[in-house]
Amino acid sequence: PSLLAYHKLFTSDIESKIKKSFKRFDQAVAKAMEQEEYDIALSYENANLHTFQTAKKQGKITVLDLAQVHHNTIADINDIVPLEKGMTRESMRYMNALKEEALAHTDYIFTLSSFARDTMIEQGIPADRVFTANLGINPELFAPKKQWNTNKKLQFLFVGTMTYRKGLDILLRAFHELKLSNVELILVGPMADAADQMQQYEGSYTYVPFLHHEELVRYYQQADVFVFPSYLDSWAQTVVEAMACGTPAIVTEHTGAKDAVKQGGGFVIPINDVEALKAKILHFVEDRSENERLGRLATVIAQLYTWSNYYRKIVENEE
Repeated sequence: PSLLAYHKLFTSDIESKIKKSFKRFDQAVAKAMEQEEYDIALSYENANLHTFQTAKKQGKITVLDLAQVHHNTIADINDIVPLEKGMTRESMRYMNALKEEALAHTDYIFTLSSFARDTMIEQGIPADRVFTANLGINPELFAPKKQWNTNKKLQFLFVGTMTYRKGLDILLRAFHELKLSNVELILVGPMADAADQMQQYEGSYTYVPFLHHEELVRYYQQADVFVFPSYLDSWAQTVVEAMACGTPAIVTEHTGAKDAVKQGGGFVIPINDVEALKAKILHFVEDRSENERLGRLATVIAQLYTWSNYYRKIVENEE
């Protein structure tokens, strides 16, 4: 089958873009479909309602490539963490209504993880319509470290956008309350809405705003433990990148990459649970041999999450 519609829009002014650009783009694609020969309409969320309505009128198959989780799960998390910059409750309700209507015209859904898939099934989507294909890494770039336990201080690493949703409040609070002299925390990633949190705990971490991939590999390899206490991530590529470099991970139940971690490359903890996070941090502090044992397991597990395996999974689901 041929592919007609595959689109995604990014915006800093979310509310106005949803009501203007998203809608205009969706309508433009739907109109173009009337003149094209195709079999499958494949789209992301937000700008696919008219696209999918037109496809179903023409008797075609519609596939949602879901980069996130079900919108109701996101709404639940927004009761715990602040809305992203530029988003309002009104715009959330508007967007979610569009997503709900579009789902009524959706035949199949691709998700990035079992967590994302479960959120769709829990909201009433039939299980036989929801498939999972985990994103991949380049194993030639993210290569395993050659030595473990070489740091004088136990080094914990977080890589991701500096935002509430990634669980930075829990992470910074945990290290602040533990007050461990033989531990250091390194944060890598662009600043978003967590500047106030980071200012509150200034002095308890090292912050690096940006690294090229080649430099990032070195940070993954030098770290003893990767920590990612996110409130909501449909996948979280950095988790598997760290594991591929031989670094065990601590993630939450709402991190899609737990699919990899729970196979033995680290620990999965509840969301918004600072005590659970502190316990796992102390686990590594009190037994440094765990870094190598779990790190070696993490390396093996990460090899299951390559781009070639991702493509194979897509083909298997198509069949």
